[in-house]
Amino acid sequence: MDTDKNRIFLEDLGEVVMSRGGKDIWLVKRITEHDAFRDRCLPDRIYVVDFPGRGSGEEFLLSRQACGPEKFLMIKEVGHDMIRLFERMFDGKVAQFVILWGGRPLDLLDANPPLQRSGLLDTTYIKLTRVEDGAGFRGWNIVESSFVGEWWQDETWIIMEECIASGQTLNYFVEEALQHHRPKKIFLFPVCASLEGLEGICRICSDHGVELIPVFNGALIEVAAEGVSLPFTDLGLQPRTVVTRHFYQDLHDRYLGTPLCWVGDIGDSIYKPDEHLIETLADMLAVGMDFDREDFSLWSPIVRSEKFLVRLQDEHPNVFKQVGHYLSP
Repeated sequence: MDTDKNRIFLEDLGEVVMSRGGKDIWLVKRITEHDAFRDRCLPDRIYVVDFPGRGSGEEFLLSRQACGPEKFLMIKEVGHDMIRLFERMFDGKVAQFVILWGGRPLDLLDANPPLQRSGLLDTTYIKLTRVEDGAGFRGWNIVESSFVGEWWQDETWIIMEECIASGQTLNYFVEEALQHHRPKKIFLFPVCASLEGLEGICRICSDHGVELIPVFNGALIEVAAEGVSLPFTDLGLQPRTVVTRHFYQDLHDRYLGTPLCWVGDIGDSIYKPDEHLIETLADMLAVGMDFDREDFSLWSPIVRSEKFLVRLQDEHPNVFKQVGHYLSP
């Protein structure tokens, strides 16, 4: 395969600083010194956990068709594996802030085995909701709708959010949180995240003198300027997305070289699987993927149910026309 000669690979920016349990930990230092990222506000250290050989982290990013409990458990496994790799870097007492509902699979109170620390982690659950607002950033604002716990006065904070796209939700949370306490370190362990979404959080932490340590799964992703179906939603293989050379090959093969968003709306994929699967099929058609090359035996049984097929035909007849015969029981 002829890869883009101008594409930047993880091998060009980082180095493997540790390998444990079949996973490589890459460290990217001072990314803003690279010509392609000089205009960005990004941490001096960014870690990327690589799951070579189609490990669980890669499998998650290559499984747009996954949904429901399967997707929940994939996020849980990948996220907890990543967190355990960095446990030695946590200072003092540790608190986790679980942003609902996306961060729910990452909740360390549900980790098995638990982190090797005495007692339970200080834990706060916070529900943040997007409210449409034409005057707001990209058409919405964030409001807090529920808060269970407290602003823990601990040295290390872990903020549990499974996906970072624009970063608006995390910006809102971090800005509010640091008014109550300034930990030494804030860790992020998203299973899918963009560099754009990291910029605002980086500025806030820098202004407050807090060390931000982001740990990404498999890729440093660029958000598309215009998505497949909506602006600013795609985490596909954009020009400044950085992955390893072997992962680039896997991504190209899985998504047939198209700009299809790798994961879609993760929240919908867990809690609204029908909507997620319909959107996935519509997006695949929009980017021109070849349905003959898709293995639908790997898809959720939902797509072969009569209820789903009737809804797909009613709401997206053009999609049903192209894909319906692959899904019929």
